[in-house]
Amino acid sequence: MEVPQQLFGTDPYQINILPRGAYRATGIFMSAVRSFAVVLMLGHLVGFHAAAFAGQEFLREAAETNVNQRYVIESVSVAGVQVSDAKIPSGLRQRLGALVGARCDVALLDDLATQIRRELHLLAATEKLSRGSQPDRIRVNFDVIARERQFEVSVPKFLYHSSQGWTGEVDATTRVQANSFRLGVVSNGDDLTERFTGYSGRYENSALASGRLRLAVGLENFHEQWTQSTRGAITPDSGLDLYRSRRNIAPEATFAVTRNLSLSGGLSLESTESENRQLGARAANAITAGARWVGRGIDIRYTLRAGMRSLGSDYSYSRHGLAAGYEAKSGRHTVTEQFQAGTVAGNAPLFERFILGSSSTLRGWNRYAVDPLGGLRMAHNSLTWGYQIGDGTVETFYDSGALWTSGGIPKLRHSVGAGFRQGIFVLTVAFPVVEGRVTPVFMAGMNY
Repeated sequence: MEVPQQLFGTDPYQINILPRGAYRATGIFMSAVRSFAVVLMLGHLVGFHAAAFAGQEFLREAAETNVNQRYVIESVSVAGVQVSDAKIPSGLRQRLGALVGARCDVALLDDLATQIRRELHLLAATEKLSRGSQPDRIRVNFDVIARERQFEVSVPKFLYHSSQGWTGEVDATTRVQANSFRLGVVSNGDDLTERFTGYSGRYENSALASGRLRLAVGLENFHEQWTQSTRGAITPDSGLDLYRSRRNIAPEATFAVTRNLSLSGGLSLESTESENRQLGARAANAITAGARWVGRGIDIRYTLRAGMRSLGSDYSYSRHGLAAGYEAKSGRHTVTEQFQAGTVAGNAPLFERFILGSSSTLRGWNRYAVDPLGGLRMAHNSLTWGYQIGDGTVETFYDSGALWTSGGIPKLRHSVGAGFRQGIFVLTVAFPVVEGRVTPVFMAGMNY
């Protein structure tokens, strides 16, 4: 647009001071000033309202946090698995379990999510809240995202018992989507009458029927070692056979009926190689079944193994087992009750018999002093009190149990002790009460 020349004098940048021009120039300037002031005021108003809106957001979040504190936590799970069943360090399990019955604290849940991610070496862990069984209760589930690990090595058990020696297991696991393959080497002198040494393998698929059905096949190949006390207790009319090796193929299916109840069934195609050359190889084929109910600190399991002639087994027997556990927590205190019982009927091989005097039953007792051949009837109870100190837990326990055979008279035995647990590391000093004498027994190592 061309500017009229009458607005300028000889200097193109000098405005002519004319009465009418002065009025117009001044009016234009004042109009610009007023416009700028309006814009400035609008900016302040927008900024004020933005700050006020941000403040309202903060207040609303704070209010929601306070509202959550009105709710009581009903249950806690990690990746949909109840804390009592999750394969996590015991110290972390105790911290998570202590949330049950407490008021919801969002800041504390955030801290625990960070601890879960750090201790389990996850890519991410976040807490999710859902409605509980009652209006004032909520459920907490920590969603996790695992790092992509195609191969990992773990030590699920490595223990030293001052009267029974070492027990160790090392596992290597690889995963391909929902399929997992595990190979382990083991030397175990803690779980059976004999010490067994060898290797085991397992394949598992856990993504069938929307994750409710799990199929697995286990393989075992062990060499057996017997103590002189066991060999001396064998009599010709006992019907018991000492075997030098044992092999097993065990397919199994587990179905989650509900969130709390799961059922399992399968086969155990087991064979032994007797030390008696005349007997040679013997089959101990059996059907297996089980049921498990978990909820609100309670864990109940029932197992059945039945050797059947129709499966080509040289042994005909049935073995029933029942285990029930309860855990209650308040602040730093934890009380755990573990009960188990079992019975064997018929002609069963030695590996099916019950023992007491291990790292978890009648702690401190030598199982060969209880019964060098194991028993056909068993009942055991363990009461443990723990107090959390930092990331560890100080524990005291009282074990009592009886092991006997058909027609025998049960003899109740007792053991007390104390220990310290941090993660999977365990240090225990047990005092078995043997004929009025108390002799300390030490156990240390790693145990899930």
